[in-house]
Amino acid sequence: MKTVQIEQWVVAIQYEETKMAFELNDFRCRSEECHNFVKASAGIEPVVLKFAEKLGIDLSKPSQLNSHRLDGNLVMYTGQYHIVGEIIEGDVNGWDLVVGQHCFSLTDEFTHIPVVMLEPIIEISFEVVLPWVLSSVKSV
Repeated sequence: MKTVQIEQWVVAIQYEETKMAFELNDFRCRSEECHNFVKASAGIEPVVLKFAEKLGIDLSKPSQLNSHRLDGNLVMYTGQYHIVGEIIEGDVNGWDLVVGQHCFSLTDEFTHIPVVMLEPIIEISFEVVLPWVLSSVKSV
């Protein structure tokens, strides 16, 4: 395990186990909204990529993904990522971090954990508004 500090939280992360879980994650992008999420995420700000890398997260493979069309050409995405590790210091209910356009929160719902992950597990929920970038225009 490697210890990482993010603001006042200290987390211990098992990077190899987390990486393997993302590679084997059975979440498959089947909907137009999901394909749009992956394509729109390709242009995410470097600060978000650095944050995700620090935690071992593959931003293109959330464990759970929900989408909500907004006015215009925007989509609000919410979901969860899971990493193998544990919180060493800091309150699970106190982590609401805004990184670039993303809002990340520690949560403890644990409803969509990939079956390939072994405990201990940290669940990180996210929310982000991204543009619709696919050539097809999804009707509202």
